[in-house]
Amino acid sequence: MKTSSKRFTLIELLIVIAIIGILAGLVFPALGTVRNNAKRSKASTECQSLKTAIIMYESEFSCWPVKVSGSADTTISGSEYVEMCKVLTGENSKKTVFYEVGVGYDENKGILDPWGRPYQVMLDVDFDGKIKDASGTKAVSAVNKANNRTGDLRTKVAVYSFGVEERDKIANDLDKLATKKKLVISW
Repeated sequence: MKTSSKRFTLIELLIVIAIIGILAGLVFPALGTVRNNAKRSKASTECQSLKTAIIMYESEFSCWPVKVSGSADTTISGSEYVEMCKVLTGENSKKTVFYEVGVGYDENKGILDPWGRPYQVMLDVDFDGKIKDASGTKAVSAVNKANNRTGDLRTKVAVYSFGVEERDKIANDLDKLATKKKLVISW
């Protein structure tokens, strides 16, 4: 009388491995999309938090957390941005922390988005309650153009992130980013 064996054969084992490989191949691209959506969500939240921190500073001190020259609405970048980040994180005359930073902070670059780049901040320098749709605020123009809108932003502060991986070729082309809905904006 023959007894049946409860072991896998080599062919059955190879079939199971192949099925697991196919399933893994289907899951990994989805994980990349989920990871990117999480980064976009985090960037959106941080844009709003940074905007709120700047408005709170302006309410407390009656001036912007960075010295701005001229009277035209402007985008804060470079060393001005780094200085503003220091002021918002507690390096001000009252030692008040307006923005709590986590892992996305670099002493030389300021507050960074989830892709490791500084956020872009636009300020209403002339205090008229809106950021003009002008050459100094190219992000406003790009978003308006992508959404078939015109006009100024009715806010004192606007914050945005390019919202793409560094390897993306269009990382600094605001019109293309806005058209592809890759900019992460606070307005």
